[in-house]
Amino acid sequence: MKKIILLMAALAAMSFAINPVFAASPAGFTSAEIKVNAQVGVSCREIQKGSFPSPLLIDTQTAAEQTFPNSADELVRCTSGTVFTVKISSANGTALDETCTSGGVGDMALQSSVWPSDIIRYTFTCGGDTDGNGRFTGAGYSTNKALGIGIKIAAADAQAAVAHNDYSDTVTLTITY
Repeated sequence: MKKIILLMAALAAMSFAINPVFAASPAGFTSAEIKVNAQVGVSCREIQKGSFPSPLLIDTQTAAEQTFPNSADELVRCTSGTVFTVKISSANGTALDETCTSGGVGDMALQSSVWPSDIIRYTFTCGGDTDGNGRFTGAGYSTNKALGIGIKIAAADAQAAVAHNDYSDTVTLTITY
């Protein structure tokens, strides 16, 4: 039995001594290329809803066009470089999916809820368009794009307005990209 144990110990010692001789040594190397493709999705989202002072105080005794800036601008955030447009529709006017520009969308109407035949025509503007043609350009995840919304009422429309305190309109903005 001692002989077997001694023989096994001798074999084990020889395998440790021989192992480094038979170990793999780097004779060279190989490389591989892996192609990685990516795509950046286009997206836009509303960050802040625009609003106007409530109520708009329309002066019927002025000879000049009246402009009403927003109290909170409409803010949109889009993927960097994404070009988008804003379409405007008026619940009370005839504007339907018209491109909003710095020049504005006419055919908008403030309507009295008690006297529906009493309306005040106005123009809805988007002064923040990139090129004056209603195109806006997104600047990335952390940069909001202000649409620059505003309202203009022509002097003649203001002067013809009938005194009521219940004029309103619902404006629908559709962002297309």
